Amino acid sequence: MANTQLHILVVEDNPADARLVTEYVSEADWELTAVESPTITHVDRLEAARDAVTDDIDAVLLDLGLPDSTGEDTLDEMLAAVDTAPIVVLTGLDDERIGADAVRRGAQDYLVKDDMTSRLLQQTLQYAVERHKQQQQLQRRNAELALLTQVVRHDIRNDLTVILGWGDSLKEHVDENGKTYLDRMLRAGDHISSITETVGEFLTVIEDGSDPELHPVNLDSVLANEADKLRSSYPDATLTLTGATGDGTQVAATDLVSSVFRNLLNNAVLHNDKAEPSISVHVEDRGETVVVQVADNGPGIPDQQKDEIFGRGEMGLESSGSGIGLYLVDTLVEMYGGDIAITDNEPEGSVFTVTLSTWDDEPPA
Repeated sequence: MANTQLHILVVEDNPADARLVTEYVSEADWELTAVESPTITHVDRLEAARDAVTDDIDAVLLDLGLPDSTGEDTLDEMLAAVDTAPIVVLTGLDDERIGADAVRRGAQDYLVKDDMTSRLLQQTLQYAVERHKQQQQLQRRNAELALLTQVVRHDIRNDLTVILGWGDSLKEHVDENGKTYLDRMLRAGDHISSITETVGEFLTVIEDGSDPELHPVNLDSVLANEADKLRSSYPDATLTLTGATGDGTQVAATDLVSSVFRNLLNNAVLHNDKAEPSISVHVEDRGETVVVQVADNGPGIPDQQKDEIFGRGEMGLESSGSGIGLYLVDTLVEMYGGDIAITDNEPEGSVFTVTLSTWDDEPPA
């Protein structure tokens, strides 16, 4: 922050505390940090603080107990009013949970007034400003990457539509040997199309960044729809669906739960070494939970790869997992408070077991 002068907005209704903050700012040795001595704007009401917010404000010191607002509402209102500067919460309570809760809600840091010193205040303000700048740069970069990904996915899908359309038209013009190669080409095209769809869903999850709002989802309908899609896309594959109640079993999830089972079913076909892949889906309602088992007759998964197959903690080209699809599956199931496991199928293949909470009057904790 070379040649920088900080402008600090102090929102504090206690005159003594406001004077103390001003004194500490004046006492701090800012010359050692290449930052000029900050300027301070002091207000004692939330309404006045909202009016005082400008692009020139570099940091906000916020007391949560104000005459016109208290507690979490104060922080939420201030976060809504300022997005170009970090907020450091001031608390006079001897309870650091107040500050920790404030950080979880969006504050950059917190200071306990009784523990505050000029040096601690200086360091906290500097670190908060730097972290906020880095976060804003990261958000801009993520937005740029998301836009680039959206454009690339759009162009890929358009070209794939042309390729697959002409490929279907070629079926009547090739001999039996040629049909084998054509089918492989079309199958690869379907796989690429599935990948672009999965990437889009994955971006939807990570861009949100917050805990999803779960709602009741008809699991029987989801499984039936995904089973129909698989049979349509891969006519050589055999899929059996058993155990579905037919009365609309409700699970606590989001609409993206369909992506969980679409990726598991596609994975069972695409990584299958049989000419006619066989997949079975079994549903078991256990009251508070619903268990869905997706079994295949493929080559199976070695024991040493079972813990890594979802890419947990190991993403990228060096990952031994099976791609972004299963990573998305694991991410979504975890978001829903569920569980997923892999076991061996008998006599060959793998079984993916997904456990989700049923929807009652209230969603699961």
